[in-house]
Amino acid sequence: MKFKIHISRKDGIFQIAADELAAFCGKMTGTVPEITTEFGDGDFIILGSEVENPVVAQFVLEKKIEIPQFRSGSDDYYISSVEESGRQLLLLGGGRKRALMYAVYDFLECYGCSYFWDCDIVPEKKELKLSGFNIHKSPRFEYRGLRYFAHRGLHRFQPEHWTLDDWKHEINWILKKRLNMFMLRIGMDDIFQKAFPDIVPYPDENQVCEKGYSRSYNDRTSFWDLRERGKLRKALLEYAFERDLIHPEDTGTMTHWYSPTPSIFTEKMQPPSIPQAINPGGHGHVWDIRQDEWLENYFKLTEAHIKEYGKAEIFHTIGLAERQISMDPRTNQLWRLYGYRRINERLRQSYPDAPLLLASWTFYNEKWTEENMRELTSLLDPRNTLIFDYTTDSYSEQYQFMKWGIYKKFPWICGIFQGLEPENELRGNYDTIKHRLTLAADDPYCKGMVIWPEQSHTDVLMYEFFAANAWQPELLDIKEFLPRFCEKRYPQDKDRMHKLWFSFLPLIACGNWNWENFYSRAVFANLKSLWKITHYTLDRIEDAVSLNKRLKTGIRNSAESFSLLAEADLSNPLIKRDAIDMARTGAARLFQYLFLQFPIRKIQDDAEKEKILDLMRGICTALADILAADPDYSLNHSLQKLHEGGKVNPNFEETLKGNVEDDYCRSFVYELFPALYLPEFEAWAEFVRTGDSPEEAMKNIRENFYSTPLAEFKPDTEAAGKRLVENFRKIESFAAKTTKI
Repeated sequence: MKFKIHISRKDGIFQIAADELAAFCGKMTGTVPEITTEFGDGDFIILGSEVENPVVAQFVLEKKIEIPQFRSGSDDYYISSVEESGRQLLLLGGGRKRALMYAVYDFLECYGCSYFWDCDIVPEKKELKLSGFNIHKSPRFEYRGLRYFAHRGLHRFQPEHWTLDDWKHEINWILKKRLNMFMLRIGMDDIFQKAFPDIVPYPDENQVCEKGYSRSYNDRTSFWDLRERGKLRKALLEYAFERDLIHPEDTGTMTHWYSPTPSIFTEKMQPPSIPQAINPGGHGHVWDIRQDEWLENYFKLTEAHIKEYGKAEIFHTIGLAERQISMDPRTNQLWRLYGYRRINERLRQSYPDAPLLLASWTFYNEKWTEENMRELTSLLDPRNTLIFDYTTDSYSEQYQFMKWGIYKKFPWICGIFQGLEPENELRGNYDTIKHRLTLAADDPYCKGMVIWPEQSHTDVLMYEFFAANAWQPELLDIKEFLPRFCEKRYPQDKDRMHKLWFSFLPLIACGNWNWENFYSRAVFANLKSLWKITHYTLDRIEDAVSLNKRLKTGIRNSAESFSLLAEADLSNPLIKRDAIDMARTGAARLFQYLFLQFPIRKIQDDAEKEKILDLMRGICTALADILAADPDYSLNHSLQKLHEGGKVNPNFEETLKGNVEDDYCRSFVYELFPALYLPEFEAWAEFVRTGDSPEEAMKNIRENFYSTPLAEFKPDTEAAGKRLVENFRKIESFAAKTTKI
């Protein structure tokens, strides 16, 4: 069936939607439909509601069709078939611009298209019929979004590395998943230069970060010139706003973490800091907002971002998170309350009605009680303020929305944090998530659902699970969701991949982020900092024992899981990518379990020590070779991608090394295995045998890494790819032995 695409005018969202629809139709059928503003004979897909498209208005007013059902200004959309004068018409529209895009993508999905962060799956079709559609959909949650965080390292996981083309692909994916909000937390770029042009000049493109912050994530040396980063920010946000997406504006005390005050601003302006009992005046210090001048300077940053890049549609504040004002809990609480009110009152002077999101990091980290939260919410206006609980998925039963007294009482948003920066393997305590999101869906005060990790593209299963349930939380049981996921991602191999994913669920579930966990990050990457606990009494031995029990359950059938992995069709690039994600997840869990045997059991028998060390060495070596098979895990590859995106600061390689080698950020980076992890393991193993401190040896290993060009650790990806199955089989063997310990 041939058809044309009708739009009322060739601009804005109508042209965007028509172009996208035509392109997908062309990929499926081999024929690209004509886009026209003329309505004549033949079959048509008509884009836009009766208030946007005169053709639809005429049909309504002539009583040929009922008025389309959607709430104006909402994300509701419709897909309706109409037979008129012997021809087929298909009407697509919705309550606002992005809802039209949702309708387009849903129509295409009805014909087998699927959308993932790494690709679209587009089936071949002889024709696309326009008849038989009567779809009207509305989201459960008003806000559905995700965060992009400021770390550097591997291109796949770190959005600060992405080019405009990368961002366009990502923004299109956001729309395809019917999300409507995203937030850039990727540093300040040139906001200080825009807000304070007479004080903060643009740095030289070869400038390095201030002395004292090298070899850490606090080294914010820019890889691209800040002017270029500003252009990129502007272009990507314009692209998103053209598609009607929401981007919260950061406001209030925003000189935290990855957006520190530039040293030249500090030297010239001497900003006073709020008092801090720990690390006073340190990196990321907060200006003293008790003084009007310094509160106003924060708002100059917000206003500069709105003027140059953003929209004053919705706001976000982190408050005074991770800032220890006093060792007295009540003093800290009063400072938090003061800070939130001070920021909120200033915001209302300029934007009296705009929603403000209060990030939950303070509430979770500082173990807020219902009494603490009640004291806060009594100061807030529920008409324009939301508690932004993006830590809903924690293992903790104490520090989440059900314990804060906001449930069915005060507006809030629930969210999946999923992982800290280094926790980029597959993670998901899906049973807990199911329970809590079921409660959230039943609360009319819950206005949104988000995923808010410290890295991106880590876990395709979690992202798909989140996106589906953010629209309508109907598939909260991962075992019910998994078949649909596999059918969409692997249409030719859905049954085998379902069996494989199902076998890995216990390994996925037993590793999750949580401050209350003994240690949730990749142990193989952190022996440099963990070696001291091997022989000595743990302050949190009960947490370690609890984690060990969970791991023992999770790894019980891991040998079978790796056996299935070795049988997967690795010629399919999606299966290969997901297989490596599963393999690194399973290997990390096995290594972590073996490591825990030393501090928990206080092993004295030399033979047993060597048995465990041999297994750990084998797992770590095989894991390194598995990662070598995919450029996703190569730091060299990521650096090359930066060069392809623009002129790179010649000093940035040193910064990149420090950003990924920092104790907090060490993760699944291939180059760190031969350079650091494997030699550090041998130093730690010698410590296990002799009790002699490995500190000097590990210091020398680290110095060698920094003095050696990164290119010398480059993986042979092609050769490693040929060994993938062999390495899966190796870990299968190691897993079988590990489960007997």
